[in-house]
Amino acid sequence: MNKDNRNALLSELYEFQYGTGNTIENIGGDYPIYGSNGAVGFTNIFNSEDAPVIGHIGAYAGIVNWASGKHYVTYNGVICKIKQGINPRYGYYVLLNSKLQKRLRGSTQPFISYDLLDDVKVYLPEKPTQDNIASVLSSLDYKIELNNRINAELEAMAKTLYDYWFVQFDFPDKNGKPYKTNGGKMVWNEELKREIPEGWEDGTFENYCPSTGGFAFKSTWWTDKGVAVAKIKDIQEDYSLDTSDLARVDISDKEIDDKFLAKPGDVLIAMTGATVGKYAIVPITDYPIYVNQRVGYFNLGVDPTQKLPFLINSMNQSYFRNAIFTLANGAAQPNISNEQINSIQLLIPEVKLINTFNQMFQ
Repeated sequence: MNKDNRNALLSELYEFQYGTGNTIENIGGDYPIYGSNGAVGFTNIFNSEDAPVIGHIGAYAGIVNWASGKHYVTYNGVICKIKQGINPRYGYYVLLNSKLQKRLRGSTQPFISYDLLDDVKVYLPEKPTQDNIASVLSSLDYKIELNNRINAELEAMAKTLYDYWFVQFDFPDKNGKPYKTNGGKMVWNEELKREIPEGWEDGTFENYCPSTGGFAFKSTWWTDKGVAVAKIKDIQEDYSLDTSDLARVDISDKEIDDKFLAKPGDVLIAMTGATVGKYAIVPITDYPIYVNQRVGYFNLGVDPTQKLPFLINSMNQSYFRNAIFTLANGAAQPNISNEQINSIQLLIPEVKLINTFNQMFQ
């Protein structure tokens, strides 16, 4: 190891201090106010500049955010003052990799303290190496942020187009004009008690993409190692699947049908508890992910992108959410079956139109 590359403590990179009070008002000034997890307003004073902010207390204790420019940190955050000779962005990535949330104190109100932060062991390379690492990771962060913005814009476009085509029925007619607005033929559907475009059918989610349930792994199979299993807790509010802490199960001497394996692009849905109806899109991983019981599983076939956009936008419709909650209520613990999910009504357009929509947002 180079003599300038060594193990160190976080106290050699940063001087930590708690933010200065929670009474600061959001008055719309020039400087963002940072609490435990990101900006919460603006003010006209600052107490930190171009530095990470660590969540100090509460549900977001240990969470690390980068705050650009001058900003104000409240008592809910920890101010991080970088020491001379340390690249600020390198220090930020060190904090991100330090798993601070696993070092918290307090049971009812978790918090992180100076002594916990100071004693965290980290690797400290020489300054030029810090600069190179920070440059590469910052570039990746920028690309990820740009990609996220593009994805958000595409999602907004898909939502708008879905509404025009499949709710207002103004999809392009044979002349490329809005169908219903330009007198496209509508026919009465007795099942739906409404008019729908000619050639469309009343159906259910089962007709488009049926869901099935996960596997009931036995309690004695769970282990610290083994294959990964997605549970309800892993389904996040932003429709993502948190793969950072998946449960593990030992199936080395067991035969589990491949139908319980989720592919990237498939959709999982919570079927029990307060989060019933919440769904997630399975990400690309370099390891297999099995689906646990009480997690519904939409298998979208060999190429999920050929069906995913229409399925997701249909699931985002208020009628789908309302149907889930109505079907799940009536018991002490909200609960829904795959049969009930599959039975939810879905207006099925002409195949060509669905394919066109899906291809636009693959």
